[in-house]
Amino acid sequence: MLWASAAPVVDFVYVALAEFGLLILGGGWVVLTWIGFVRYRAWRASVLAPALVVVTIVLSSLSIPFWIGFQVSKPALHDAAADCAAGEPRHIGIFDVQMVRAAEEGGCLFFTQGGLIDSVGIAYLPSGAPNLGEPRHDGDIGYRHIEGDWYRFVQRF
Repeated sequence: MLWASAAPVVDFVYVALAEFGLLILGGGWVVLTWIGFVRYRAWRASVLAPALVVVTIVLSSLSIPFWIGFQVSKPALHDAAADCAAGEPRHIGIFDVQMVRAAEEGGCLFFTQGGLIDSVGIAYLPSGAPNLGEPRHDGDIGYRHIEGDWYRFVQRF
């Protein structure tokens, strides 16, 4: 689940599968913890797994995996944005970049994996984003600020 949260926009399929798995395992863990507590008065070791699940959910909801991945990948992204050369799909930092395209506003768009239907990615826009917020029409791109000249984007299908 943390790896799926490292994408600019959470990959719905991976998160849905992870949440379903966590729900099934969590339910089983609660039952076994209750049995262990009632029968053996052993609860300290049983609290570890639910605590890790809670920490994972909190980290994912605060976008900490994405932020760490972006910070690690920022030098490679900056180098790639300098020439903004289109080419074969490749890894730039931790991101699996499917396509690179020059932005109409100046800058560079890195299309990554993660959108269920819409295209998603990271944009380097030194002159700023033209449309902060959700895309308004099909084909439009909506941007959310990350830091400096960097933005997450969603291009509506």
